[in-house]
Amino acid sequence: MSEAFSIDEQIKQWQIRQDPHEADRIVTAYQPFILKTVSSLAGRFIEVENDDEYSIGLHAFYEAMQRFSLQNGHFLSFARLVMASRIKTFWRKNNKTFALNLDDLEISDASIRDLTGELSMADDIILFARQLQVFGLTLMDLVQGSPKHRDTRQALLQIAKRLSNSEDLLAFLFQKKRLPIQAMAKRFHVSGKIIKNHKPFLIAMTIIFANPHSEIADWLKWVQRP
Repeated sequence: MSEAFSIDEQIKQWQIRQDPHEADRIVTAYQPFILKTVSSLAGRFIEVENDDEYSIGLHAFYEAMQRFSLQNGHFLSFARLVMASRIKTFWRKNNKTFALNLDDLEISDASIRDLTGELSMADDIILFARQLQVFGLTLMDLVQGSPKHRDTRQALLQIAKRLSNSEDLLAFLFQKKRLPIQAMAKRFHVSGKIIKNHKPFLIAMTIIFANPHSEIADWLKWVQRP
């Protein structure tokens, strides 16, 4: 099958042909995705040979291949949802802790379309929280430190966006784990005081803007609309 096809198109073509060799090829190609998804759900690195979760993830990915419809959105988002449901069921039966609060994310044909993006968002939030921890911040710090006035918030979002597009300043931020306040004030023509007073918010928003393909970034673009 042509690699030019998107994964969504590949799955639909496979569903028509039901070629077992093609199924093996797709599953093998997406083993890193399966491992990353399962490890993220577990909150730890999953070992391929020693963890039941990996085997369950593989079977769930194949199940997603069988059940996928274009009405479900994108295949990989759908596959994450199926894997989460199956692994959650396994953990419940074995009295294990589920790393995400996904009690409402049951698989059902009636609700799957509405739930397609929820796991991706939850996954991204966990990653986002871990990135904040590197800077000594928490999600609660972000909530408490968010500017109350809309104009201030919009101005800070623009600063964070410009910072995320400045390779040298962004490298400084991630290497030193602090904002290059003086350089930002000079380059962006803003007061150093406003940067100092809103460091947690600026750092958090810059992390989001620096990961444009995350569900959180998509959400942020939506809430910024006039």
